[in-house]
Formats: sequence, C-alpha cells, structure tokens
Amino acid sequence: MVWGAVALAGSVSGCVKAVPQDVVEAIENIDRDLTALRAAEFWPADYAQFSQQWVALKTQAQAEEDLIRWPWEPNNLELALRRLQEEGARTVARLTVERESLRRSAEEKIALVENRLQTMSLRVSVVDNRFPSGQKSEEIERLIQQAHAHYEQGQYDRSLDASERAVQSLATE
Repeated sequence: MVWGAVALAGSVSGCVKAVPQDVVEAIENIDRDLTALRAAEFWPADYAQFSQQWVALKTQAQAEEDLIRWPWEPNNLELALRRLQEEGARTVARLTVERESLRRSAEEKIALVENRLQTMSLRVSVVDNRFPSGQKSEEIERLIQQAHAHYEQGQYDRSLDASERAVQSLATE
C-alpha cells in the first residue's frame, strides 16, 4: 500500500496541466486591450477573427481544465492557445499604431480648422469688424467643440468627421 502511494505521488509530480493558466490570462488581457482599442468597431474583421478563435479555444480550455498530461505528450490545445496569444499580441500592436495615427490625424485636423477660423475671423474683423454670417461662425465653433469633445473621448474618427464638417463650413463662408 505504501509503495503504491509513493509510485502515484511520483507519477503525478511528472504530469503537467493541459491548460497553461498564464497563456489563458495573457489572451484575456489581449481581449481587454482589443476592447479598449474599440477593435470591434474600427477593425471588425480583425476582432471577429480573434474573438471567434478565442471563444472556441476558451470552451475547449474550460472542458480540459482539470486534465493532466505527461510532459512529452503533444498538447494541441496549448499550441493553439500560444499561437492565438502571439497573433493577438501582433494585432494589438498593429491596431495601437493605427489608432495612434488616427489620433494624430484628428489632432492635426482640429488645429487646421482652428487656425483657418482664426485667420478668417481676423480678416473679417479687419474689413468689417463682423463675421458675414453670425450663425455660420457659431456652427463652425460648435463643430470645433464637438471635434475636441470626441477627441478627448478617444473617438478620433468622429473628431475627424466634425473637423471635416467645420472645414466645409469654412470653405462656404
């Protein structure tokens, strides 16, 4: 009886869990990062691909959570999870760069519109001391405020849209 317990203890210590928890946690963090980047909204194909793989692997991981394997046995689930982790990390890095580019574009567009409005206001004030259309200048200022608000909320696409509408209003001014 004692010999059986020693043999069992020795054999169990050589086994490993089928689902590496560190990889699962890393993928969960990647999923949170993609959510924070609003990947589902801006890059739906990329997010859908990641999400579908993650749901399938997560289901399989939950089913195999209590399984133990010998270290030399192939573990296709672990390989698939690690592959998803690598792909997800690359996707987060790429989308972070793209989002930063979008942020810079929004920032530059807001500055451009503000500079144009200021230049036009100065020209008009020198000539006539008033804006040709009071409603038009209020509309432009409202659009600039919207662009700033969207920018501060990280909604760079909406910020660019509001800035573009302000530019168009300035062009018709």
